[in-house]
Amino acid sequence: CTSLTEAPQLHATTLAKSCYSEMFYGCTNLTEAPQLSATTLAESCYSSMFYGCTSLTEAPELPARTLTNYCYSYMFQGCSKLNYITMLAIDISAKNCLSNWVSGVALSGTFVKNVNMTTSTSGTSGIPKGWTIQNYSA
Repeated sequence: CTSLTEAPQLHATTLAKSCYSEMFYGCTNLTEAPQLSATTLAESCYSSMFYGCTSLTEAPELPARTLTNYCYSYMFQGCSKLNYITMLAIDISAKNCLSNWVSGVALSGTFVKNVNMTTSTSGTSGIPKGWTIQNYSA
């Protein structure tokens, strides 16, 4: 998929275990991510989905309010130009749901979060260090 620049739309609203895991892994020319409509997640559903997508600058909006075990783990690892993420989750207490999900993203950027989100750490398994945090307004 190294020549893929734009991803096809993904319309599923309820996901099964590992369903989109590694889907765009290593798509180094991907500049436009698909809209992710799912509000009901399953274990590992988006794990490593955009891993190594070095041309991606903006993440798709992540509308799910409750995260599941490993659901976003490694999702954007190595996306070195990624500098904008909107995550609307409130409950981020699931096991390793954000494990290394933003390791290797841009050093500065904007993280838009749900105002009611439970406390998150900063760093590779939370909100990227050095990023501006904004509250989501619909």
